[in-house]
Amino acid sequence: MQDKKKQILEAAIRCFARKGFHAASIQEIADELGMAKGSIYFYFKSKDDLLISVFEYYVEMLFDRMEGLPEEKGLPPRERLMVQLERQFAFFRDHLDFMRMLMKEPVTGLHPEIRELMLRFRSRIKVWNISHIIAIYGDRAEDFSGDASILLSGIVGQYFEAILLEEVKLDDRRLSRFIVKRLDDLMHGIQLADEAPIMPKPNLNKLRELAGLPVETMDGKKALLQELRHSLTASDTSSADEKEDLLSILRQLEDEVDKPAPKRLFVRGMLALLKQNAPSAWHTNLERLEEQLKRS
Repeated sequence: MQDKKKQILEAAIRCFARKGFHAASIQEIADELGMAKGSIYFYFKSKDDLLISVFEYYVEMLFDRMEGLPEEKGLPPRERLMVQLERQFAFFRDHLDFMRMLMKEPVTGLHPEIRELMLRFRSRIKVWNISHIIAIYGDRAEDFSGDASILLSGIVGQYFEAILLEEVKLDDRRLSRFIVKRLDDLMHGIQLADEAPIMPKPNLNKLRELAGLPVETMDGKKALLQELRHSLTASDTSSADEKEDLLSILRQLEDEVDKPAPKRLFVRGMLALLKQNAPSAWHTNLERLEEQLKRS
């Protein structure tokens, strides 16, 4: 993004946070920057257009922080959620003006495009939550992933409010780990209760479509095998010979799973070899893979 356009967006958010969208004027934003009012109209057609751009700018920045980094691919799923939550809280504290603007007035009713952006935002949060929940707790958690996503969002949202409204100073790393431990407690309680879920089982592909994300066509077994291969490639905990042996097993498994009628005994043998030799960080994904292979 051009520096000047970025400066205008950041000045606009400060003005909207102080006065609200309706009360703030383009002239005040120009004064904030010490530039001519006409310069803003060179980049944005109207105040509505500026507000829409503010939303797009901050939402994309937030999701950049929430997405996994290449060096995190080898981390266990629970650890990945912790570090991504930690970055999310750091983003929140670094951009309190944007959050204050959201609290100042119901901006979602100002423009149809804003409502559409918020729908995409909510869907993307759900995809993010549910993907992490299934990665950590396996396919058995899928039926309850809609309820778990709401509970996770509720916990995170309440801490956001405490930071914003009560100005509580929190340690992002400790908080993110505390939240994931409480998510463990919730999922354990849900599974022990043996109750029917409140929310219907989410359709991840439909949610991805609503979020403006590409729909995943790869089936679960292939996706898990691919994730294991990526994590092995990124890992520096195995020797070159161990890596080559594990990669060979993974390739053979992928080839067999791809066949119309995979040989069950061969698949079971390859899976047993993986479980015997794989790093401990693979434990959850191997359990999920075993469940999926049993059902196929």
